Amino acid sequence: MSTHALSPALIRALQAGRSQFNARVAEASRAQPGFDTQAVQNLLHGTLNPLAEYACNIDADRTNSFILCAFDIGLTLQLRGKAELPLTRLIWQHVLPACLPLALLQPRDTLGSLFNAALNLHTLDSSRQALWAREMARLVGRCANLANLRSLGQVLAWRCGLAHFRASALGIVRSLPAELAADALAIPPGKDLTATLGEMEANIWFNPAQPTQTGLRVVHEVGGFSGFGGPFSCPPEVRVYADGFVVRSAERYWYLSADAFGTALHAGSAEEFAAGSPDNGRLTMRGNQLQLDAQHCDLDLPAEGLQMVCGPTTAAICSPYSHFIRLLALS
Repeated sequence: MSTHALSPALIRALQAGRSQFNARVAEASRAQPGFDTQAVQNLLHGTLNPLAEYACNIDADRTNSFILCAFDIGLTLQLRGKAELPLTRLIWQHVLPACLPLALLQPRDTLGSLFNAALNLHTLDSSRQALWAREMARLVGRCANLANLRSLGQVLAWRCGLAHFRASALGIVRSLPAELAADALAIPPGKDLTATLGEMEANIWFNPAQPTQTGLRVVHEVGGFSGFGGPFSCPPEVRVYADGFVVRSAERYWYLSADAFGTALHAGSAEEFAAGSPDNGRLTMRGNQLQLDAQHCDLDLPAEGLQMVCGPTTAAICSPYSHFIRLLALS
């Protein structure tokens, strides 16, 4: 391996584990014919070089084993085609340096937790992935242990839009120190944490960082034509199922969950769709207005063929002229 322009800290780590580093590269080459050895140089020079210097300043005795573990993780990401994902780079550059004291004590578990999070977050748009990375980098240094780091990562993933994490995130957020929990959820200073969490549990459309809204209103638009990168090859149908909705498009099925922070589509089944309810919950269209009892809101869809279903907290609207599902919050 070339050591040109490497820091003394990284050179020491490479020299101390020369046989192990070489063995890792040989294994990667056998596992993937045509393995790009230039990627190894990029990993060393671009990623591990600054990390080795930071780590050495914190705990020189643990730096060598940390770098070997980080090298293993980097090679694994390369073999799986995940090394160049934007969120992967953000974790190496910003999140990991912010939690190095913990990573030096438990390198494999810490690195594994961070990069597993990257795989879970791949469905979010790039701006929300970047938000997760920024917030993790800002807050992760306050995590006293690995359990705190994992809880923080999941709470922030929920806040950044993974609605299916809602129940688990609300279940673990109280395990964090109170001030860290409040910061993770962007709860304004002075607001009581216990009361705010109670309100979030009671109302899926309550976001403590935003002004409270009431009444029937469009909150999310989900979907898109598969030819343009969306999930649906034809206009979807939707039914109420469990705490969300089950969706069908061209004999493919998804489970759709949503709350104030975002939406999530996951694989569903024909059985779930058959068991779902098509009840519209007294929703009606009059002109270009959707009405539910005394509530109403404008809807920019033609009334012809409109499908409206209504769950306890959320309504879903589909049109034969659109590949998108409109989600409306119910007061």
